Amino acid sequence: MSLQDVLWIVLTVQLSFGVCYFENNQRTQDYDVDKNGSVHHKNWVRDEMMDSLGMYWLKWWINANENSIYFEVTVHTRGFAGLGFSKDGRLARADVVLLWVDDATGHANVLDCHGASGPPLQDDTQNYDVIDGKQNGTHTFLKFKRKIETCDPFDIPLSADTFKVLWSIGENDPIHGNLDWHGQSRGVKSLQLLSPMFTKNSNSIEGTQKWDITVNNVTIEKSMDTLYWCKIVRLPELTGKQHIIGYEPLLSGKYNTNVVHHMTLFECQSKLFSGSDPSSWDLWVRSAGTVCNSNQLTPRDWDSCSTPVAVWSLGSDGQFLPPHAGIPMGGASGVRYYMLEIHYDNPDGKESVDHSGFRIHYTPNLRTHDSGILISGVSVSETQLIPPGQKKYRSVGICGPSCSSVMFPKNGIKIISGTLHSHQAGRTISLRHVRSGKELNPIIVDDSYDYRHQKVHQLANETVILPGDYLITDCSYETELRKRPTFGGYSSKEEMCLSFITYYPKIEMSGCYSMTPVREFIEMFRVYQFYSFNMTDVENMFLYNTDYDVDSRHTKNATTKSNYGKTSKEDVIYQESLLNKLVISDPPEFHDRTFLSHLNQLPWHDPLFTKRVEQAFITGTHMTFCRVSKDSLSIPSEIIRFPEFTSYVKPPAACLNYFFTDNEELRSGSSRFLTDFTLILFLIQLGFQTTFL
Repeated sequence: MSLQDVLWIVLTVQLSFGVCYFENNQRTQDYDVDKNGSVHHKNWVRDEMMDSLGMYWLKWWINANENSIYFEVTVHTRGFAGLGFSKDGRLARADVVLLWVDDATGHANVLDCHGASGPPLQDDTQNYDVIDGKQNGTHTFLKFKRKIETCDPFDIPLSADTFKVLWSIGENDPIHGNLDWHGQSRGVKSLQLLSPMFTKNSNSIEGTQKWDITVNNVTIEKSMDTLYWCKIVRLPELTGKQHIIGYEPLLSGKYNTNVVHHMTLFECQSKLFSGSDPSSWDLWVRSAGTVCNSNQLTPRDWDSCSTPVAVWSLGSDGQFLPPHAGIPMGGASGVRYYMLEIHYDNPDGKESVDHSGFRIHYTPNLRTHDSGILISGVSVSETQLIPPGQKKYRSVGICGPSCSSVMFPKNGIKIISGTLHSHQAGRTISLRHVRSGKELNPIIVDDSYDYRHQKVHQLANETVILPGDYLITDCSYETELRKRPTFGGYSSKEEMCLSFITYYPKIEMSGCYSMTPVREFIEMFRVYQFYSFNMTDVENMFLYNTDYDVDSRHTKNATTKSNYGKTSKEDVIYQESLLNKLVISDPPEFHDRTFLSHLNQLPWHDPLFTKRVEQAFITGTHMTFCRVSKDSLSIPSEIIRFPEFTSYVKPPAACLNYFFTDNEELRSGSSRFLTDFTLILFLIQLGFQTTFL
């Protein structure tokens, strides 16, 4: 019997035990519909396999009436199971619980702890309650709960952020005084704990079919740091309109070695451009594809492929839609061609051959609503600038009334979910919502964003966006170790700030972006003219990727040679930058200096200067773009100022000690003197409560 056969037997036995034990604890997911038609999901249950072999299963759900979260663990051990919550994945900053069933008494135990530099330390206040637990010859099962907010400085308040959930399996029960976390197996998984997640199993309906869309043997050479590859595919033969109910990635390499950074499948409007030859699309279907967004290599007609129907980024499992919504495909008015775009990121200079893509799940059993995906945020451009040496620096992208007033139906669109996207410097991203001069509750907030784990954020409560509303994608970045500015761009060493929004009912809009106007961006840094190019030329270079011949008389003496050692891949990006083609002629004190070199020499170490730049870009003018599926030029771009509104204020913390302490520092310090401090705060809080009774 092979090792693979043995592992399958173990997994099958484990799952049979798990189903047997928890069969009486199933909850039926349902939902309410409010007066606006928005769905509010309730009684949902999440189930995750924490490891790759099915040795550790975690199930959880929310009890809103109790403000509590319930957990069930099924672990292949008769020893202990460890579970931890962390913002950064480190045990030293984690909120930890140890779980076991006593071998002698059969008593189920839950021990509330916190991470330290060594083994976890037991919390003075125990905030986890064991409900049930038992073990058999191979497995341990425990059910327990805690408050979402415990007011314990050693516990992490649970929120909508992406958490690093730590897990550990020990062979033996914990020994008093030696709470060793490092069992026989351990790991970490990024999860959003307070939202539902629809899966392939929850969408299993009769008649569901699969459509696999992949590239064919794309070669990523050692010299390629970043490659965008596009492939045209044709819709399979269908009997009529269908609904896409979900999609998942098909990755050709192992997760930790795959060079695929993100993938998008776009609808193509094959009749968008006059004079196009419709037969060309079938020729492109038979081809292997080509480099995306290349003036020389990419056919112009491919610019019509702009409406996303599937989006995948690092760490994602794909997306499955709730049962009342599906993305339309086929039918008399449906598109016939799609474009698969894959971004390859190859920082280690490896040569590989890839055939990744998507598996699309679709059904002829149409759902209530046609849904769609639109992209919002900062238009990808070098006018997005993030200074070096920053602990936190923000950029915002606006989708405003020029889009929403024209394209949204009278009753608005309802947001189902969103995927937030930036690159390596991204730290927090939020999707904000403004109506009639007032900021409403944020739609999505992830204050622990990790570009390696970009899972979809499923909304428990759908959000209605009305005509005239603003959507603001707000990103913050950390560049403390970088020595030069980071610009917006397609490489993972450059940056983005985007939201991929799944919504219904579907409208003919694929994107809603903004950027700093080119002239304002340049004049922000006291530059007013360049050799060889007037300002209109420069604007066209940024906005339309227009090529111009550079006058060598004014560039041969302009240099941006790296001052940071031998040439790196970042140096290559800088040397090829559009900003490096622009040689300053006015003002005279900067002449013969490239604009890129000028930006490198600015006093980014001065926090007052950097803050002024940040605020000027946020609160200043923004050029907005509304990309419409049927006609990409039907709504002209518009220059607006950042809207004035009353900002949303997060409700005050319910826990008094949060006003005086930084929980993150408490957990990382692990000092026992905090017991007295916490007790004092508790007594103060109790006194306040007594006073107002």
